[in-house]
Amino acid sequence: MQSTSVCLGVRLPDDVWQVIVDYLLKYRNIVAPDGLREWTENNLDITLFDGGAFLSHQNEFDLFVVPEKRGKWRIRSVFNGFLNDMLEKHQKIVVKIYPDNAPSLRLAKGFGFTEVGRENGMIRLEKQHG
Repeated sequence: MQSTSVCLGVRLPDDVWQVIVDYLLKYRNIVAPDGLREWTENNLDITLFDGGAFLSHQNEFDLFVVPEKRGKWRIRSVFNGFLNDMLEKHQKIVVKIYPDNAPSLRLAKGFGFTEVGRENGMIRLEKQHG
């Protein structure tokens, strides 16, 4: 499985963008406004992989996977590579996940993230370097 690290200004695949739009509606009750895709592509670090993308800003990131790849892609090498890169840049990395998003919570905890608190209705999990 090939992952491609990219930075600001890279276009998200349409199917991945749709996952983000669906997430915003489901978890935040937000209809993605015009211009959000362009803002995202120009202001967040994007790491694409086959079937999804990591979106990050500083030491915090989100993971979006297209439905047909969920549970089917080889996550361990892709996710470990991304986490290692993030931990090289930052001593601590952060994810925030809604409590009813059980698959994402399971994934984060399975990769060594620890719950450290709750903020704005989300669980904050952290992973330290080393």
